[in-house]
Amino acid sequence: MACLLEWYEAQRDVREATGHNDGRQVEAYQRVTGNYHTEWCGSYQAAGHQHCGMPFPAGAGLAANWYLPGSPRTFYIQGVRGSVDDLQPGHNAGIWSPSKHRVGHTTGVVARTRNGFITSEGNTGSRATAGVHRLSRSKGEIYAGSDWTH
Repeated sequence: MACLLEWYEAQRDVREATGHNDGRQVEAYQRVTGNYHTEWCGSYQAAGHQHCGMPFPAGAGLAANWYLPGSPRTFYIQGVRGSVDDLQPGHNAGIWSPSKHRVGHTTGVVARTRNGFITSEGNTGSRATAGVHRLSRSKGEIYAGSDWTH
């Protein structure tokens, strides 16, 4: 897990080239999943896992695939099973998308805080700042949790 947390830190300055899911490093993330010129949060997470020799789900480019209800790696789904308090650094945290009616964004948990989590997220920010960012997420923002660290 230390490898993954170090990798997240090393990616913090990555930004899209034009704010359209593009750029040299973004495309390197996308090569891991084969999902090009589209939302890349899942590809970012998969690239980190690949770098550290950790598994990641088939179809990892789609955020929802990190949190399949039948997967033994998915330990938390809001209102269904588990607790958001079980999330630890190295785990993945899924953010619900009302417009997609599914998890629409995946993040990596970097640290726990009093009221939530610090996350490492690819494909966040405005068109001008889109890239990799470290964000503070409240417990209420987290819809699902999974453990792909082993």
